[in-house]
Amino acid sequence: MARLRLGWLAVVCMALFACSASASRLASLTKTIGANPVAPEWPPAFEMEYTVSLPYLQALQPGGLSYPVHVWWDGPWQRYRLDVYGGLDSSGYDSKKGISWNLYPRINVTACDFTNGTSGPTLLGGLLGDGGAAAPLPDIRGWTYAGTAQVGNAQALVWQLSERHGDKTAAYAFYTAPNGWPLRFHMLGVNVLTGSHFDEYIVEFTRFKPRPPPAAAFELPPACKEAAEAAEGRRAGALGSGLAAQLAMLLPAVRMGGAAPTPSEALAALQAAATSAWQRNAALVEAHNTLAGQLEGAAPSPASPRYRLSLNHFAHMSHDQWAATSLGLGSRSSRSGSSTGSSGLTAAKQLWRQRRAVGGGRALGRVYRRRLSDGELPAEVDWRGSGADGPGVKDQVSCGSCWAFGVVGALQGAWWKATGQSLSLSEQQLVDCAWDYGNDGCMGGYIEPTLAYVIDGGGIAQEADYPYLAQNSWCRGPTPTPDANWTTAAATAATAATKSAASFSAKIGGKSKGGNKAAAPLVARFSDFVNVPPRDESALMEAVYLHGPVAVLMNAARVPFKFYSEGVYHNEECGEDPDSMDHVVLLVGYGTTAQGVDYWLIKNSWSKYWGMDGYARITRKGNDCGITTDPVFALVEAAAAEEAQAQAAVAH
Repeated sequence: MARLRLGWLAVVCMALFACSASASRLASLTKTIGANPVAPEWPPAFEMEYTVSLPYLQALQPGGLSYPVHVWWDGPWQRYRLDVYGGLDSSGYDSKKGISWNLYPRINVTACDFTNGTSGPTLLGGLLGDGGAAAPLPDIRGWTYAGTAQVGNAQALVWQLSERHGDKTAAYAFYTAPNGWPLRFHMLGVNVLTGSHFDEYIVEFTRFKPRPPPAAAFELPPACKEAAEAAEGRRAGALGSGLAAQLAMLLPAVRMGGAAPTPSEALAALQAAATSAWQRNAALVEAHNTLAGQLEGAAPSPASPRYRLSLNHFAHMSHDQWAATSLGLGSRSSRSGSSTGSSGLTAAKQLWRQRRAVGGGRALGRVYRRRLSDGELPAEVDWRGSGADGPGVKDQVSCGSCWAFGVVGALQGAWWKATGQSLSLSEQQLVDCAWDYGNDGCMGGYIEPTLAYVIDGGGIAQEADYPYLAQNSWCRGPTPTPDANWTTAAATAATAATKSAASFSAKIGGKSKGGNKAAAPLVARFSDFVNVPPRDESALMEAVYLHGPVAVLMNAARVPFKFYSEGVYHNEECGEDPDSMDHVVLLVGYGTTAQGVDYWLIKNSWSKYWGMDGYARITRKGNDCGITTDPVFALVEAAAAEEAQAQAAVAH
């Protein structure tokens, strides 16, 4: 899991245009071949602005999600700058200078992540391949001309393409003005350019300048100079690797409209160590499903691949690109010396069990005590579709915020169990405001510290009042200060690489940048959290049965899991120790298949287009990929529950 330094908002941006021809080519669209016009080639350098909308998110928050983007691109020099929300999140890359950077909000001040040398652009080049970041935008010259259409007040030429991805058909339409300038890009399906899920995307272009942007656009922002000076002469380590992987996601070497490889071709490509991520992933899926099919009807065995894979919205991404933007456990500093991304987990867990609230002398974090015998446990529990499941499966998009989604899932379930109210609570509040509790926004976080933030801060807002942006933003919630014991311990344990992290987070002093929006009202309050004893399967079954959904960890960064489609996932290579954990999910039940395979039922945060409509079954006996490593659920504040019940009674 990595913090979305470039923001998933930034991810969509850069992928929407690149170039491979001269600016003069734009005027050539008026030429025709027979009765049909010739599609444009994009210029090698340009500046543009557009707005991206995702109508689907209207199901989760009012108005869906729509945001403005400003892009400066210089293909020959392999450099760019990309601003989202008017510069709320700003990213840049300069191949000649060998630097990459991202400017983003941290509670109410500005922070900068900076990489140079082999940790940044050089690594980026390796991820992109020898061809570099050439033409990541669809080359629409191979698309079908579909006539004209009205886009606003303009008459547009329409270019269409349909592609098959797994079991879904994606449809794309690009609208250009008669002079070749872009007007609209409509995607209904997998966004193979950005790593976003199968969905509907509408891109409206508002400005396009087909000429090289000014050199000043690519200069290192003043806020990043301190970070640059601190990083000089030193490799950025895991932080730079994660940022480079995300940069590579902005510039995928994808050509839409090309012939999809057959399974045999994909397998051959894999055997020949082909560089195409799509081919490698297609080969993996085909080989796995072939083996699973051969084993159908055989005697059940936990070690057999009793699950299926499918090419989903991650199919075009390299494993590094996917891992850099789709996981989320840990923090930037804890990852600086670890490849797993969670080396601070054990320390953080111990610290928060010992933590005392300021001046209160009250311990946070109880240990779960069983109430039932094994014989009293039901054979199956499934909270899907109930009030405890909240509004359904959400999507963290390309932000390493799984920790926030897991915590919110546990809070929503606890609130419904205590009050009967099914709420959709705000992950964005946790991303924006819980930094001082050892978390790192879109770069990652932990379960227990985040729950402590909610408790200390007096509650959490609804998603409708504090909607998800999938990137760091200014905090509009409470900003409590952890007690001195936590601050001291965190500096030496859970966030062990404080000095290293400081090199990449240059705070800007002065007036708060985030004071221009009203604070979101808090609707749910909580008093404590409970840790289920690790590796105690029966205790966890009881907890999810009696108390509702539980936030759990898992080792998700195994290649097959990102393509999981159905069945009971089992991977003997999964780690089960705390430092192997890299993802947070929500445990919503358990059961046993008709073939006698015991499983955990988990809810992921990779949209309903992953897995079984966003859910998955994981082996319950044997290697469970860490599900029982550190389960945690929340307790609702008694007074808050009484208030909610009284309000409900009045309403009825």
